Amino acid sequence: MNPDPAERARPPWETLRDRLEAEAGQRAAAGDAVAAAAIRAHLAVWWEEQRAWNARLLERLSVHHEINNALVGVRGNTQLLLMNPAAQQPGIRERLEVVLRESSRIQEAAGRIAELKAGLGGGASHSQAA
Repeated sequence: MNPDPAERARPPWETLRDRLEAEAGQRAAAGDAVAAAAIRAHLAVWWEEQRAWNARLLERLSVHHEINNALVGVRGNTQLLLMNPAAQQPGIRERLEVVLRESSRIQEAAGRIAELKAGLGGGASHSQAA
């Protein structure tokens, strides 16, 4: 069974929560209040743990901002050094260009971290969901 596009856009933990809640509702409707209550109790504990996990993960994924801030200094100073007459010495210009090229790779990786964070809710939406 393939979920529709809107369902695929939701994080899997939200889909699971909804399915478990529906299962509890079905159990309750079938007269099995004990099973429904047990499912809901386990669901409540799991959901709080999931929210805490999401909050910790989103906090750690904020590292992309720190990486980009540091790269501004590295790239800016490297560009200044490239304008310096000392950069014309053999081997120095090439090494400075390597610093710029590799810092661009780091910047792209930080961008992928930012995309991951945005895909997980960007901060508040999933960690605050009830």
